[in-house]
Amino acid sequence: MHLVKTILTAGLLLSAAAQAHNVLEFPQPENNPEEFYAVTEIPAGGIIKYETDAKTGFIVADRFQSMPVAYPANYGSLTQSLAGDGDPLDVVFYTRAPMAPGTLIKLRPIGVLKMIDGGEKDDKIIAVPASKIDPTYDDIKTITDLPKIEQQRLEAFFRVYKELPEGRKKVELAGFNDAAAAKQEIKSAWEAWKAKNPHNPQ
Repeated sequence: MHLVKTILTAGLLLSAAAQAHNVLEFPQPENNPEEFYAVTEIPAGGIIKYETDAKTGFIVADRFQSMPVAYPANYGSLTQSLAGDGDPLDVVFYTRAPMAPGTLIKLRPIGVLKMIDGGEKDDKIIAVPASKIDPTYDDIKTITDLPKIEQQRLEAFFRVYKELPEGRKKVELAGFNDAAAAKQEIKSAWEAWKAKNPHNPQ
């Protein structure tokens, strides 16, 4: 009986420890914003909007896309980041195969899609894998290196993805900014997170 109680107690402690590790608190690399970590929420080609719960770090199904469009690239959130809307900074990133929700990946920023969602700034960092993860994208240094058709697909998707059901927030796009602008947004979001979490180890 004592052994069973010990095993149950150990299991509860391990469960609590696992829940204490929120993926959104995963440390950023020392060379941030040149490279950064993000958690995958939606794989390329997906039609389900997953989100990372800010309190627990669990991946939660938020909704199915009402518009008949799929995400043109992977979508996720930067860890240890706080954007102007109070949420983690969003990232859209390219890989040779769709990423699994909940997976952490080190990325390199190449640009920013400037976006307003319901009157609120909601920019999307555009990124590719860090060279050590996949050197396929090494020649893509900034947004203009990304094929024009990919840029157009990104804009087309975000222009319409919230049109259904009717009455949702209006989305406005204002083009792209370059890699330097992306790095500045990443740095600002990281600094904002650190200011809000001064006792969290970096």
